[in-house]
Amino acid sequence: MPHSIIAIDGPAASGKSSVARLLAQKLGFLFVSSGHFFRTIAWKAHHDQLDISDNTKVDDWLATFSLQSQIIAGEIHLLINGIDLTEYLKDSAVNRLVSPMAAIPSVRAFLLGQQRELARHHNLVMEGRDIGSVVFPETSFKFYLDASLEERARRRHCEGINDNISERDQQDSARAIAPLLIAPGAIVIDTTHLSIEEVVEEILRHVNALLYNNEAVRSS
Repeated sequence: MPHSIIAIDGPAASGKSSVARLLAQKLGFLFVSSGHFFRTIAWKAHHDQLDISDNTKVDDWLATFSLQSQIIAGEIHLLINGIDLTEYLKDSAVNRLVSPMAAIPSVRAFLLGQQRELARHHNLVMEGRDIGSVVFPETSFKFYLDASLEERARRRHCEGINDNISERDQQDSARAIAPLLIAPGAIVIDTTHLSIEEVVEEILRHVNALLYNNEAVRSS
């Protein structure tokens, strides 16, 4: 039986990670943050002082290390050469590199295969910016979370992360490869005035409705 995939996309600080994590817990699915993939690669690039403007160097560099995944408490953790880098992924230097790294075709191709491989073995709730449009466009369960710029900036500040939300939005939306967009068929949810639990309950209502409709079509 094919595994189920719930795709949750949206801009920075729209609530994707918190919502996806709680949703995965409620469903007994594996929680996957695609941002952790890109942040892990960005950390490695910063650590290695990689010149990301040189595509040939980036291509060669991607072959110099091993990226593994490990399930810890229902979530995917990423390891480079056996080292879990999770605690370092919110560093400001990593924040600055994430969007530029995500715009490099070879980096995206390198990570795309690893993300899709997870779906061969697990039911997933995966959050990111192109999950419903690029990574798993075939899934029936697509959601796009958004919130006002002011609310997203407030959330970032509360997390202790100091980055420019509007600049990040521009970078993510304008890149040529897999830009941030609302995937066809995605259900849009404004999280500005909603709690994490309220967003999760709304998603569950839609998921249950989709499952009911799909079953009705199969039975007809």
